[in-house]
Amino acid sequence: MILIYSDRYSSRLRYSLDLVFHTLLGTSYQLTQDETAFREASGPRLIYAANPIAVDGALTVRAVELLFEKGLKDQQIAIGQHNDLKTLFRTSKRYSLPYDIFAAVFYLVSRYEEYLPHRSDEHDRFLHTESIAWREGFLETAIVDRWVGQLREILQQKWPELSLAPNKYSFQPTVDIDQLYAYRQKSWVRQLGGLLKELQFGRWNAFRCRLRVLSGGEIDPFDTYDWLNTQHQKFGVSPIYFILMGDYGLHDNAHNPHNDHFREHIRTLADRNIIGLHPSVRSTQDQRLIDREKKLLEQVLNRPVELSRQHFLKLRLPQTYQQLVKRDFTADFSMAYAAAPGFRSGTATPHFFYDLDHESPIRLKIYPTVLMDVSLKQYLQLNPDQAIQKSQQLISECKAVGGTFVSLWHNSSFSTPDGWAGWQRVYAELLAAAKV
Repeated sequence: MILIYSDRYSSRLRYSLDLVFHTLLGTSYQLTQDETAFREASGPRLIYAANPIAVDGALTVRAVELLFEKGLKDQQIAIGQHNDLKTLFRTSKRYSLPYDIFAAVFYLVSRYEEYLPHRSDEHDRFLHTESIAWREGFLETAIVDRWVGQLREILQQKWPELSLAPNKYSFQPTVDIDQLYAYRQKSWVRQLGGLLKELQFGRWNAFRCRLRVLSGGEIDPFDTYDWLNTQHQKFGVSPIYFILMGDYGLHDNAHNPHNDHFREHIRTLADRNIIGLHPSVRSTQDQRLIDREKKLLEQVLNRPVELSRQHFLKLRLPQTYQQLVKRDFTADFSMAYAAAPGFRSGTATPHFFYDLDHESPIRLKIYPTVLMDVSLKQYLQLNPDQAIQKSQQLISECKAVGGTFVSLWHNSSFSTPDGWAGWQRVYAELLAAAKV
């Protein structure tokens, strides 16, 4: 255990200390405002204050005001450098760490910057280019885990007897099913509309493929489930499938959730895989739709659904997470940028969300998603070889910090008519590199 002295308490401070010491360092701590008791104590001790008291043998971290403020304000963040790592909230080299690690961790993990005025993309999503991680060049570094690694080294050197649990790498593949099939099991109206659109835009390969599938001469290009199952078994991993249950709309191209074949296929997937909900884009505007979509999926599975990932990764903080908690979801996998891979919340470690509206942590565990297929191909425009290289780089970062590598793929991301030729190899290489 480590004894921590602070002359002030706050919910933000408690959250940051819990994340750093309990979750990332695997040790216990005690927080005190009793200066006399702190001075008289022995063993591992750390002082966290705006004006740290002088105590022989104790570590010191100078506190900036962030963890003791209420509400939101523009933060003047001094950027520093410590042992080849960019740091936030630089203080002075005379302290044990020359930056306020607890404020820096809180700022990134709480997504504080996303509450402030910012530019959004065409889907009203926070742009990765608006983030301090992008501007300072550490988006693809699990910077929070790295900072805590620096603190770990200091603690181990000063108190070798202090018990700190090692971080253990893990891998969680996930697959989003936006459309069960490209062509099958759709109404004649959607089939006719698809054919006309393919003719209008000269998508002759897709046009011919649709006709072959509908005539029974070819497997639907989105019907990749047997191949995915074979790959997951080969590498000994258990994926999570997120199912879109919303009605057909502009961005929600799901199948009819009442279709018997659709429902039976989801049950078959659930026989050997974990299933989560993929809330529709429209549900971010009409929260009642989450109730309907969750109920539909639970009826199909005949079991509770507790995991979520937003369709289009469309997050509205903190409203999205508040609504998920109200509906008994326990974990969410939407913490990622659509246009760039990396660590949106600065960490590769699952963590509970802190609600800045209510100044309190909530019981929703956030699993940061590090890499998405669409980011690689459509946004970064990487070819398969480049995508493999980028995947391996991010996997290596997660392994280095003992984090959790969460990948996001789609059943549709192997469709040759849609330009995904060669991407089966990318996914197979990713599974091989990411396995524990």
